[in-house]
Amino acid sequence: MLLLPVMIWAQDCVEFDFSSSSPNDVVPATMVKDGIYLKFSVSKEGGALPVYKVNNKAKCLKIDADGVLTIEGDNRKITSIQFVASNRRDELKFYSDEVGKITKRTIRETFVSTWKGEAYILSFTPRASGGFHVKSIKVFYEKIRPNDVLVTVSSAGRATLYYSDRSFKVPEGVVACTYKIVGNLLSRSKVYNTGAVLPKGTAAVLEAEGGKYLFEETMEKGVPDLDNSLRGSDDISVTTGGEVYYMFAKGSNGVGFYWKEPDGKPFTTEAHKAYLVYSPSTVSQAKSFLGFDVSLGVYAAEKNNASDQNRPVYNLAGQQVGRDYKGIIIVNGKKYLNR
Repeated sequence: MLLLPVMIWAQDCVEFDFSSSSPNDVVPATMVKDGIYLKFSVSKEGGALPVYKVNNKAKCLKIDADGVLTIEGDNRKITSIQFVASNRRDELKFYSDEVGKITKRTIRETFVSTWKGEAYILSFTPRASGGFHVKSIKVFYEKIRPNDVLVTVSSAGRATLYYSDRSFKVPEGVVACTYKIVGNLLSRSKVYNTGAVLPKGTAAVLEAEGGKYLFEETMEKGVPDLDNSLRGSDDISVTTGGEVYYMFAKGSNGVGFYWKEPDGKPFTTEAHKAYLVYSPSTVSQAKSFLGFDVSLGVYAAEKNNASDQNRPVYNLAGQQVGRDYKGIIIVNGKKYLNR
């Protein structure tokens, strides 16, 4: 019997205390402690950035009604956040669709709002027009295991991933795909759905809503794709393995694979990112751009057949959702970006 070590990570905590602030001090746009970031922004043009104030005889930081507080972990999973307010009436709400919930209670004239869940980035905004007066923010978190990887997917809905030395479980909400070139066209080769094992040495395109996703290392091997035309490297290096090379990017034709150098010549690629290799019969036959076989159009019911308007809507995890669901959806076997 092979016994593998089990690594248990203790929960840590970091506190941002504003009780010693001065109204004359300027609130920085970003604060950081032990890999936890507080980022302040506004939801509309002309909105007021946070300021230090005295409220109910307590020094605090005031977030305006149009202000947005984003809390983010650097290789840290946030599990709980405690906001201590100086005003009983002050409340927070999620700025956008988030996970978990916010509860509020009073402890000996201390007004505490608490968020609990699991997330890597969260954004909050005041519920009332008077803003939110916060005396301190305490963030509880768990550090990510060294061989787990936190991947950021942009609002375009796709990213790439490659590691030669470890396999991963595909996280919920993500689909990992390999690609091949057939007849000068890029098409899917193999699909690794949520819960499947993405084998080590497999370069893949990830499809998901914009956000951060944790790829956890697994000792399972998974099933590799021998037809995969995607390649990658663990270090910054020059592309190899074909005649023509494409970089994953968002360009004039949308998200896809583009030549980075003239005629598709080798280029320097980033570590742990996928690139595409191609060996056509003649280089002149190769296109400078290869898009995906399934495009991410913007879903609009009125532009589809009447029958499509009554069909069920699914997210990337295969779960049926409502038509007001924001992100990548599947209707009648086609993918759309619902904004």
